[in-house]
Amino acid sequence: MASLYDAAGLAMMWSVLNAWLQGTALLRTAGVDAATYAPFAQRIAAGVADWLPGYAEQIDRGSFPAEVSALETDVRAMAHLIEESEAAGINAELPRLLKAMADRAVAAGHGKEQYPVLIKEFGKPGTR
Repeated sequence: MASLYDAAGLAMMWSVLNAWLQGTALLRTAGVDAATYAPFAQRIAAGVADWLPGYAEQIDRGSFPAEVSALETDVRAMAHLIEESEAAGINAELPRLLKAMADRAVAAGHGKEQYPVLIKEFGKPGTR
């Protein structure tokens, strides 16, 4: 179990760090340095962390009512991030991957549900 927690922690760590690097790269194209962006990013990360207990309840219940926003709204925001990244000339592979996963969930009929419904994209084949 300790090994699984370690791996889960690494997944969280790298995901947060890569998201911060994506944002940092984007802002650097406008002359904003990483040190200036870091406190803003820290507040965003803390806000997202506050969502985790409620999202965990949705995952455990298997019910994903759109209490904050619907996945189809998030997909539009993901498209905007991709457009901004490409326009700035920075790598957009990470947001494209996230959008592809969300697009599959929307195509499967989950567009009106909340973001944690993407847990199905991470499940074993046959358990999605």
